[in-house]
Amino acid sequence: MTLAEAIEAYLASASPKVTPYEHQELHRFSRTVGNDRNIESLAPPDVAAYAEGVVKAGGDIHGRLSPVKVFLAAAKKKGYSTHSLATHVKIPRATVKAVVAAARAREEIQMTEEGIANLREELTSLKEGREEKIEAIRLAAMDKDFRENAPLDAARETHSYAESRIKELEETLRRAVVIDHTASRERGVGVGSRVTLYDLQNERSVEYTLVDSSEADPAGGKISVVSPVGAAVLGAVVGDEVAVRAPKGERKYRVTAVEA
Repeated sequence: MTLAEAIEAYLASASPKVTPYEHQELHRFSRTVGNDRNIESLAPPDVAAYAEGVVKAGGDIHGRLSPVKVFLAAAKKKGYSTHSLATHVKIPRATVKAVVAAARAREEIQMTEEGIANLREELTSLKEGREEKIEAIRLAAMDKDFRENAPLDAARETHSYAESRIKELEETLRRAVVIDHTASRERGVGVGSRVTLYDLQNERSVEYTLVDSSEADPAGGKISVVSPVGAAVLGAVVGDEVAVRAPKGERKYRVTAVEA
């Protein structure tokens, strides 16, 4: 089987999961290595050399090499080749991290209207207090002995924290969307749901509102969907029993009510 034939067989079995861009990169790989070359004759140096060339060229390294790596793994699994060549497609760790970071940056953060309003209010307050913090640094710096100027260190730390928090709030608000309660009802307990749980051990009921971690307030009955209880009840419907792993041991609850 030639390399071109192996790729066509793979695409036929994988379609429509393979995107047009991935089609393009697989055919680019085939042309570069040799369309008519017997796939069994491919060796690790051939694959490694192609990957190194892509890395040197720069650009979308992850996007160009990932389809090739997946194809080579499938070629071994499907019996097109007896060689394990996928491991020789080296994708620099930095490019993988960059892709993951970019994907996370595009993810929406579901929040309640109240939560978004609270974050906007905090952001406004921090921005309005910028000049005051800068002035505090200026006044503290008037003491020329910087080695033991505790007020200056404190003022700088306060300003640094405020600026860091401003960036965090701006990024959260950029990705924030108001919860779609219709979709939440269809999926069971979700972000924004108010859920009543019956503790099967102490026979008491507790109520929580599930929120994103950015607006969690356990004292106010708002728990994050990534908290032990939040993660356990996510997607549950009335009547479901869930187990929550806590530091003091496992606790079991029954979902008795869900309000979107």
